[in-house]
Amino acid sequence: MQRNLVSIRMPAIGGQGAVTAAHIIATAADYEGYYAVSNPFFGAEKRMAPSESYARIGVEPIFDRGEVVYPDIIMVFHPQVITMGKSYTMPFYSGIKKNGLILINSEENLLSTEDAQFLDSLNVKVLSKDFTKFA
Repeated sequence: MQRNLVSIRMPAIGGQGAVTAAHIIATAADYEGYYAVSNPFFGAEKRMAPSESYARIGVEPIFDRGEVVYPDIIMVFHPQVITMGKSYTMPFYSGIKKNGLILINSEENLLSTEDAQFLDSLNVKVLSKDFTKFA
């Protein structure tokens, strides 16, 4: 299924580079001829506090600059987003669209049985890997 707009939410812990990652994703999409925007969301705290970044990529101009409430993709940068609830959006997968994708930066399975069943009911693919090794 082709989508006219792909929305990405990146919950992380401050200092991990989620803001930079959103900017890089949007810039790469722009270089490929797509419309793209990125924007961060974080409090006054610095490192180890919850943060989120958002990227939107589309085939038409994008005017929305707010929070991504209904993401197609969620990229979890730190396990504590799930295990300790360090996310502005709870549960962290709130609003994920059907047939979405969740990438979790952890080799461990961090989802509860209930969470896994809910995501499975939406046909959401979940991939848990230590993505830091690839960086």
